[in-house]
This record gives sequence, C-alpha cells and structure tokens, in this order.
Amino acid sequence: MENHNIPEIVKQYYEFRGLARPDAHQAFLFLTSEIGELADAFVADQGDWIRNNPDKDRSVSDEIGDVLMMLTVFSEALGIDPVQAMLKKMKKKGFSTGK
Repeated sequence: MENHNIPEIVKQYYEFRGLARPDAHQAFLFLTSEIGELADAFVADQGDWIRNNPDKDRSVSDEIGDVLMMLTVFSEALGIDPVQAMLKKMKKKGFSTGK
C-alpha cells in the first residue's frame, strides 16, 4: 500500500494554484459545501431520483477528493493532523497499524 502524506499534498496543491489557505471557519464552510456536492453527485447516480439539473456534470470520485482536501485544510487550521487524528481514534477502538 502506498503511503501518502495528505497534508503535504494539499499544501503543495494550494501553492501550485496560488490559493490562500482559509481559516478554520472558512474551511468548515467549504467542507460543508463539498459534502453537499458529494451528496448531490451520489444521489444523481441513483436511478430512482429525479434531478432538477440532470445535465450537470457530477462525479462522486471528484467530490470525495474535494471533501478529503477540505477536511484536511479544516483540521490543519485547528492545528490537528487529520491522519494522526484518525489513527488516534482507531487506537481508542483497539486498532493499531503496527507502526
């Protein structure tokens, strides 16, 4: 399994795009909007749902990427490493990665 440093990748992406890092409040709002876009993309894939804008380009994969990026930005704005937070939570449940 390839080990990705998600916070570093997000940092490099922001630098590449010349984007300003949002503060925690802004990042949380971005995260919330991206979760909404993920929900919209997922619902659009369900055959029994009627969409108001069926021709809109939606991608569950793209939106998962956006959610992960904004969750990373939000957590870092709070001074929390998102991967370490996940591992800490898993450890509380008895799981260890063996590292």
